Amino acid sequence: MIACSVVLAGVAGGCGASSAPESKEPSAPEVPGPPGATASAPGPGAPAPIATPPSGKHMGATPYEGGVEFRVWAPNARAVAVVGEAAGAGAAATGRDLAAEPGTGMFAARIDGAHAGQRYHYAITKSDGSEITRVDPRARMIDGSDSVVVDPRAYAWKTKPFTPPSREGSVVYEMHVGSFHAPGGTNSGTFTTAIDKLDALADLGVSTIELMPVNGHGGHGWGYGPQQWFAPHPAYGSPDEMRRFVDEAHARGISVVLDVVFNHYDGYAQAPLRCFDGTCPGTSAGIYFFEEEPYRKTPWGPRPDFAKKEVADFFADNVFAWTTEYRVDGFRHDSVSNIRALDGQGSVPGGVELLKRMNEVTLAASPGALLVAEDLKGQASITAPRTSGGLGFATQWDGGFQWAVSNAATQATDEARNIGAVRDALLGTYNGDAMQRLLYVESHDTAGNDGARLPVKIDAANPTSYAARKRAMLAAGVLFTAPGVPMLFMGQEMLEDTKFVPQPAPLDWAKATSNAPVRAFYKDMIRLRRDLDGVSSGLRGKDIAVTQVNDSPGNKVLVYRRWSKPGDDVMVVVNFGAKKYTRYDIGVPSASPWVARVDSDATKYGADFGSAAPTAVTVSPTPRDNLPATAAITLGPYSIVVLTH
Repeated sequence: MIACSVVLAGVAGGCGASSAPESKEPSAPEVPGPPGATASAPGPGAPAPIATPPSGKHMGATPYEGGVEFRVWAPNARAVAVVGEAAGAGAAATGRDLAAEPGTGMFAARIDGAHAGQRYHYAITKSDGSEITRVDPRARMIDGSDSVVVDPRAYAWKTKPFTPPSREGSVVYEMHVGSFHAPGGTNSGTFTTAIDKLDALADLGVSTIELMPVNGHGGHGWGYGPQQWFAPHPAYGSPDEMRRFVDEAHARGISVVLDVVFNHYDGYAQAPLRCFDGTCPGTSAGIYFFEEEPYRKTPWGPRPDFAKKEVADFFADNVFAWTTEYRVDGFRHDSVSNIRALDGQGSVPGGVELLKRMNEVTLAASPGALLVAEDLKGQASITAPRTSGGLGFATQWDGGFQWAVSNAATQATDEARNIGAVRDALLGTYNGDAMQRLLYVESHDTAGNDGARLPVKIDAANPTSYAARKRAMLAAGVLFTAPGVPMLFMGQEMLEDTKFVPQPAPLDWAKATSNAPVRAFYKDMIRLRRDLDGVSSGLRGKDIAVTQVNDSPGNKVLVYRRWSKPGDDVMVVVNFGAKKYTRYDIGVPSASPWVARVDSDATKYGADFGSAAPTAVTVSPTPRDNLPATAAITLGPYSIVVLTH
């Protein structure tokens, strides 16, 4: 999760942690409603009202027919005014005063004639009478040092509301918009340039894109230094350009999940939400953040005060906004262990309650949403149902699987490969459910914080060598055949080897051609994993039995059986060693014919590989491995063979 942040375009931001600085007409009342509730029906020809968020209050700049309502939380301010174009003729420079809403810390007003596209910011009169300017914490768009009024109803969706795939049918593709596709010699991609490569992802077969953070953050980094939680990062594009990205993904049958960072705020001392209303008692970062130790800070910046109602409402409204206004299909919550606890230890006031609430809000707005936690502490409660005291996430990142499989693939010698650890990783579950694990062998963390992509770790001198290709594909083969939700990191399918630090380098899309055989392997494995041809439904199931761990001298072979219901068995044979077997026998559940659907040693995946075609399978009714029949195959070095019947 950790990434250096620099400057959000036009908004202060930076790298590293710093201490915080020392530091009119009221709107019509609103009645709180459930998630998705709306105001009264519009008049003839008027646009539908904007859905009321979980907090029950429209915050920020909310367009209505004939104007815009502004509301901001600034409990220590003496006065607040809207300054800029949205303030109206004659008031653009001096500002339009907002009225205090007694007992709430809110300031609000409706400004008739204001409209989408106009710039504005807040002028806040501090308790000592001095004045500061701030962008809107709830701004839907940032342009330089101004917020911009956005009407979220204006985008014309070409797709109908989307039904995301189930966990069992998902293959996730982690994408960093800034480096996914940067054409024409540019060094940063956008939502629009990313759309250009969606056909390639659809052809590959992925079901879900997990976008690394796309809200306003520092510079061209990873996105984990949040500065504006409600606005897309300006360098990536406008709100409507982000909506178009989601729309185009949905048009291709691909769901979109957002990586959201609520566990900390940007560490830069001048980031815009710090000391928002001019008050920073002690060493705190202001009204949005904890004041007291040990909750006040994280290694990356101040921790939001989840126990404060206005802050909890802020984040509940945030997931509601992305879900309803952008039609995203779920969230990957970063560092949950620093929301519910202090890096997994003890508890943080309000953290557990907020996580449960955000999951409830998301599922109420989008019942099929995929809710992913990055907690990495091995806690089953993360993915336990809320009704039984859990947090209610659908799945959570499993770093132990990544370590076991990648470690086995990257060791310099076969003797050092721990296939017992791979076996244990294959059998892992949370709450007895293997699908509560999101599995990967590469991610932004392994490619960035660990300093290299998997092929480079295998062969730094030549990341496209026989060994690098064979063993990187082998690790991916285990990923796709393990019970759990598999995830790729962008470029993995074309053997990308460029570093993801210190600033993410754009993917080299020429590798999709130069490494086309490797990509073909990924495409074939994804088809099997998702059962797109109706021959491998066992790989969509939760059940697994490891039938062989052949770790005798000179051998490094694992065999496992996958199934979802009686009769749909899939057998997987994995050779983590350099030895080639002209005949390798495994037990199978039936003496009926079996077919090798994928054999990674086939020359279609590498001209220097050993088999002209997938291996033939010979079956006999001889019991083996506690199964009623035996299948004999040819097994190449560092290869995976997937059998169905």
